[in-house]
Amino acid sequence: MKTQKKILIDNRWSGNTGIGRLYQEVIKYAPFEATCEYVQSKMGLGSLLTPLMLGEEIKKSNADVFYSPSFMPPAFSNTPFIFTVHDLMHLFYYSKLHKIYYEQVIARLALKAKKIITVSHFSKSQLVEILGIPDELIKVIYNGVDVHFLENEEEYDSVRPYFLYVGNRRKNKNLPAMLSAFAKARIPNDFMFYLSGNTDAELEALIGGLGIHKRVRFLGFIEEADLPKLYKGAQATLFASLMEGFGLPIIESMASGTPVLTSNTSSLPEIAGGAALCVDPTEISAIQAGIEKLVNDENFYVESIVKGLERAREFSWEKTAAETWETILS
Repeated sequence: MKTQKKILIDNRWSGNTGIGRLYQEVIKYAPFEATCEYVQSKMGLGSLLTPLMLGEEIKKSNADVFYSPSFMPPAFSNTPFIFTVHDLMHLFYYSKLHKIYYEQVIARLALKAKKIITVSHFSKSQLVEILGIPDELIKVIYNGVDVHFLENEEEYDSVRPYFLYVGNRRKNKNLPAMLSAFAKARIPNDFMFYLSGNTDAELEALIGGLGIHKRVRFLGFIEEADLPKLYKGAQATLFASLMEGFGLPIIESMASGTPVLTSNTSSLPEIAGGAALCVDPTEISAIQAGIEKLVNDENFYVESIVKGLERAREFSWEKTAAETWETILS
């Protein structure tokens, strides 16, 4: 009979985010050997005092292991701890304070971990090369894709054909370049560009300047249950980010039978696995050419659907959770 272990978990990340999704799936597939208890503090996720709080929570617990699905390790711990670093975006696209905090606090505390999980070999290489984390301390475990994307047969009800973007508004997402490329693309004018979330003044000014106000629609918050239909109904998903640790919309779109245009940088070609159209995200003309190809090249389009479905089937949350629990309990 396998020995049970008590696992203290930072459950503050359970919200509707990429990290929250990972957390929910890991907990859903918790094995019999794991007895889970949870951090009691309600400290905000962005607090710089989080490592100190986690140290105190661990000290109050008699857990065998501490696990966090996100990048904040405890400041002190006699208990082995494992945490997940999804990417190093804070070093490139956040404030100078974020950069200093990551380099001087997170990187130093990370060296005390039993194991650091990350979501791509690209992110692992950054942890090694930029933060100096030893290679053997890092375990790559890919994110998964929900089976509902593969099983769904419904399409979003749209009168006009559309391209889709799912994600936030951060600078690394490269939205201005995608909007500019869409505006320049030599495709029928009835094509729309649908984006999750809401617009802002900067984007509105750009859209107005490009003359595509009537061809762009912001969908607001999208319920998880509605995502498969949105992907399924799209001509293609546009995800030409400048940097990503993983890029969940790539495999969600592929699993929905919808081709993907993404970037040839960071983790994105790794996750796409040869099944997406990868372009230079810094060249608007390259994104434009990709959009045109996804409309005008029927053979390539069908081939992308087939390759994408094959690639998406290589990912599952059950597999992600199993590898995560194996790492926690080992």
